[in-house]
Amino acid sequence: MPTHSFLHSRRGFLRRSLAALAGGSAFFTAPSSLSLLNAAWAQSAPAGSDFRALVCVFLLGGNDGYNLVVPRSATEYATYANRRRGLTLPREALLPISPVEGADFALGLHPALAGLQGLFEGGKLALLANVGALLEPVSRQQYDQRTARLPPQLFSHNDQQAFWQSLEARSPVDTTPASGWGGRIADLMHSASNPDATLAMNLSLAGSNPFQTGRSTDALSVDLGAIRSIEADLDPGAVGEVEAQLAQAHPNLLVESYRRRLLGAVEDYRVLAAALAGAAPLSTAFPEPPAAGAPAADRFAFALGSQLRRAAELISVRQALGLRRQIFFCSLGGFDTHDAQMADQPQLLAGLSRAVSAFHAATVELGVESNVTTFAATEFGRSLTSNGDGSDHGWGNHLFVLGGAVRGRRVFGAMPDLSPSSQDIAGDGNLIPRISVDQYGATLGRWFGVPDGSLGLLFPNLGAFDRRDLGFMSA
Repeated sequence: MPTHSFLHSRRGFLRRSLAALAGGSAFFTAPSSLSLLNAAWAQSAPAGSDFRALVCVFLLGGNDGYNLVVPRSATEYATYANRRRGLTLPREALLPISPVEGADFALGLHPALAGLQGLFEGGKLALLANVGALLEPVSRQQYDQRTARLPPQLFSHNDQQAFWQSLEARSPVDTTPASGWGGRIADLMHSASNPDATLAMNLSLAGSNPFQTGRSTDALSVDLGAIRSIEADLDPGAVGEVEAQLAQAHPNLLVESYRRRLLGAVEDYRVLAAALAGAAPLSTAFPEPPAAGAPAADRFAFALGSQLRRAAELISVRQALGLRRQIFFCSLGGFDTHDAQMADQPQLLAGLSRAVSAFHAATVELGVESNVTTFAATEFGRSLTSNGDGSDHGWGNHLFVLGGAVRGRRVFGAMPDLSPSSQDIAGDGNLIPRISVDQYGATLGRWFGVPDGSLGLLFPNLGAFDRRDLGFMSA
């Protein structure tokens, strides 16, 4: 075999296989508490054929929630406009919504969110007001006097993306394995809920992420295009040689661990390719690749829509994969709008709305609308006041959750008071969250099937809050 052919094949193999492994969590042993809970849950779990999936849509950069949901009533809008100045959306441009519960004054959505408006009015989408990373409830006085116990590096993108997805406030000397709450759910539930699984519960359409990192289970990153395992474009015979090498155990512990993980990733991709090859094509129209010169909204819609399309395809082959529980991770970047926010955010939100609306339509097509819950996440909110051209890093934020099991057309939590005397707005102008990510995740986790007694283990800060279930999911 020519040397250049083998090298080319080996590089291609390693590139694709390592990409598959990028979504996997670190190779750790589960702590005894999770192992015991998993065993107990496996013995008591029902063997029914119900299916449920969680789909996380992470808005990287920190979306400006003040312009996602906006007061429309005269008094509250005037206060909003006075505080936002150059970031104010015209009142007449807001898309009106009519909550049946949870709103003390009239509200509207950003003009770019027509798809989400329709889903809200149709009872499929709910809004969560003032959500954020919290270790415990925080008052304005505690925050202003710096006596509050706060999440680490509160206004840092990387730190808050990691905390949002893990909920672990870790000490620098902590040597226990890090994990995300999606990964911990899989640690607890995968073996019992997916006894016939041929693939991981956690599937990422946006690469490796803290959210899906388990302590005893792996996540798998899935390509958005053709699913390929080992290939050799110039020398197909090289595939056999590589497979022969992978089939041989190695005496070195680290090499053997790597061999097993690599072999597992190769097999995972073969299973995926076979399952998707037998799937009926979706008739739902997802955003198409943007044409040359198309608005940025088309690019954002296609970027997120491609991930959500693949999630829908993976849901459609759930039986072939032996999965009754699935967790997906998708993301869309660009929300760090320090500059040109009034030009950029409409494009981002329009793309988001189109992609999410198409995905919901696909769940209807597949007959799983009530079995799939899509939830928005973002590392933090933004400043109420403008920096002149955009908004800076903030704290609390407004989010949405969508699906047939969601108690839609409602607002959960209280819309914040934006007046200067507000107890919701700290002295530095930051919105203080009243709903914690632990509460948000625990509500989703209970719907997904996590036993109530296990919630405190999976959501480590939950015990600091009075409500473990926010009520936005149907029983």
